[in-house]
Amino acid sequence: LRRMVMRFAGALLYLTALSAIGQESTYKGVPVAEPLLVRGSVAISPGFMLQHPVTNIYVVGKLEVFTDKRISLRGEGLWYIDSQQRTPVLQQNSQLAFGPFYHFTSKRLDLCIGFEPGVAFSRPVQDTTFLEPAPLRAIPNMALCAGLTYSIWDYFQFFVDARYVHARYTGPYSNGLPLDEVLLGAGLGWQVPVKRLIKK
Repeated sequence: LRRMVMRFAGALLYLTALSAIGQESTYKGVPVAEPLLVRGSVAISPGFMLQHPVTNIYVVGKLEVFTDKRISLRGEGLWYIDSQQRTPVLQQNSQLAFGPFYHFTSKRLDLCIGFEPGVAFSRPVQDTTFLEPAPLRAIPNMALCAGLTYSIWDYFQFFVDARYVHARYTGPYSNGLPLDEVLLGAGLGWQVPVKRLIKK
């Protein structure tokens, strides 16, 4: 899956570059980053845990609103599906996050970086050394994010993004359980240029 995701992301970036070269004369009419631009997407994303040989699978939904040409506010929901391994680390790890992003734009391309404080609803798989199963806990986390978006029309865009999530499940395990992971995502998203529609 890791190779497949990387190949898909590379192919998407390649197609994006070709499209940008072929459509330079028309990019000005397409919203890339502007006040009251609203973006959203839903995608299946793998999460590669850094301290465990485990790949988690999430359904990730994003909603983003631009306050001006450089700044946006984004909220994300990550629904934990399962692990690809037969011996997973987690039974549950769904998350909610919200934070600011800064954007660098060139024609139809938009490169962004940001951070998202959030909360994860986590439950590890039961450790056989404990009689009681681990409880579901709401634990704080922090994500550093980066992404590339290519606007193909007023209402659609392609995106590739990555996020590093830092979190730690505490108790009943004495040393806690590190939950750091890197999530990758790519796909087709939608966007609505609200300010332009209001002017019409």
